[in-house]
Amino acid sequence: MEYTVLCPVADTDPVALQPLNPRLPTLHGKTIGLFATFKEHWVHILEEIGRQLQARFDDVALKRFRYTKDLNAYTQVAEVAKDPEVRPQFEAWIAECDAVIIANADAGSCTLYLAYNATLAERLGKPAVMTVQTPYMPLAERAFALRGVPGMRMVDLGIHDLSMEPDLNAYYRDTLPGLVEAVIDQIIEALTSQLTQEEASPTPPPANLPRVAMTGTLTQVHDHFYTHKWAPGGAIIPPTEDAVREMVAASGLPAGELIGVLPPGNGKASVEKIAVNAVMAGCLPTHMPVLVAAVRAMLDPRIWIEAYTTSMASWMPMVIVNGPIRHDIDVNFDTSYMSPYNRANACIGRAVGLIIMNIGGVRARIEDMGVVGHEGHFGVCIGENEEASPWEPLHQFNGLEAGDSAVSLFFPNTRLIGYGMSDAGAVLAGICDTIPQMGFDPGCAIILSPKTARVLADAGLSRQGVTDYIVEYARRPAPQLNVRWMRGNCHDLGLIPLPLDMSRSVRKVLSGAHLPIIVAGNENSPGGALYGGGGDHGGPITKRIDLPANWAELVARYQQVR
Repeated sequence: MEYTVLCPVADTDPVALQPLNPRLPTLHGKTIGLFATFKEHWVHILEEIGRQLQARFDDVALKRFRYTKDLNAYTQVAEVAKDPEVRPQFEAWIAECDAVIIANADAGSCTLYLAYNATLAERLGKPAVMTVQTPYMPLAERAFALRGVPGMRMVDLGIHDLSMEPDLNAYYRDTLPGLVEAVIDQIIEALTSQLTQEEASPTPPPANLPRVAMTGTLTQVHDHFYTHKWAPGGAIIPPTEDAVREMVAASGLPAGELIGVLPPGNGKASVEKIAVNAVMAGCLPTHMPVLVAAVRAMLDPRIWIEAYTTSMASWMPMVIVNGPIRHDIDVNFDTSYMSPYNRANACIGRAVGLIIMNIGGVRARIEDMGVVGHEGHFGVCIGENEEASPWEPLHQFNGLEAGDSAVSLFFPNTRLIGYGMSDAGAVLAGICDTIPQMGFDPGCAIILSPKTARVLADAGLSRQGVTDYIVEYARRPAPQLNVRWMRGNCHDLGLIPLPLDMSRSVRKVLSGAHLPIIVAGNENSPGGALYGGGGDHGGPITKRIDLPANWAELVARYQQVR
């Protein structure tokens, strides 16, 4: 049997391409701009490059600009071109420069945004070069193309991410000069050598793919999708015209309706493209409203989806379902709620992963720079056991109505099991001691069994009370905090003062904004799980699930296979 199947990859709007600016005939007598963003060691790298340039050209002048906004849930902007406060300052600075050096792409999401910012120099008429570490070159090239400067020049400086090193003084003194010396000629050449034909007249990217991908047998469809990087390992369901049409109809929305443009690849998340990926994942049509809401959550700027999907840190998308729809589509929130036995749990999670890959444009070792990767990258969806919880449901806590159905999206990366005690103090101590110590403002999805939640509620703690307790009492000795990293990487948000006395203790988490508490599991089982991470870039984000007018009919139609 043969199947005619639709393409899961999203269309994108064309990006106007810009050739590189002509290079300088010489650096003698020129003013060279040194541009870095939030990482302190990038500034030191630039200073060493500047020092060695001036040793070669004694009449070179240096002008420095540092953009200090990190890509996290608090700044809401990390790109100069989109920052109305900073862009005028940048334009005034670059007007006084003859060329610009940008350093140093050494991590996943950091590379993406450093490259975005680097292209602004070329777009404002100045020749530029960015230093990078080899593994991040494909991601940098992708970022350059997304901002319309595909020929942007790079030099491999070979310096890994130094953010977590507690003391870099010896490195700056003994190691950095030699690394810069090894590539200083390449940096000079990047600013002075003649443009290639491609750099002077970049080739437009391929047009959007046809709506119909191919016709073939089940095996041929699977092989075609896998070799084109439209599917990960494992089987897929062929997204035929009829299957996709049925999926679209269950959303209650037109096939062509645009839910939004999904970073980092800026794919158009139309209802039809969401449906194609839902079919591939094995979803039922009744899962479609959940996926549309999940995409709306991804598009919320507070979650920085491009930061998670291009990060080294190997995040997983966790989908938490609340409200009556849990029963309608049989989302498991009881025993073994993290195991993919139920169709809704398994297929919704897998569809979210496919949407990120095919609509968001995320590919392994290009956009996805996860060092370890994550076993939950395709397939984590759970429900909250609202009926057994002593508190209001998660979605109501996050501002929706109790009777709404809703999705919350979060991006943790570590899994820890424990704190199965019957005493409130012991439960909270277990949580506070177990929360991972990572990142700037670490987050954690705290999943409590109903029995454990009741222990805390009986002690007088609300959902907010548990959050406040964890923020205050999840602590570690001050020497365990990398104060150099916090201070050097622009800790300017005022969430906590940095310790000056190393005999003190400090918070593990700086705020309660990224500590979703979920009640799930068997009503009589103690304990729970912690899924750490998900704080630095943002989340959780909760969105209401909008159901079509014929929802009851759809639920009845698929009742036997849900």
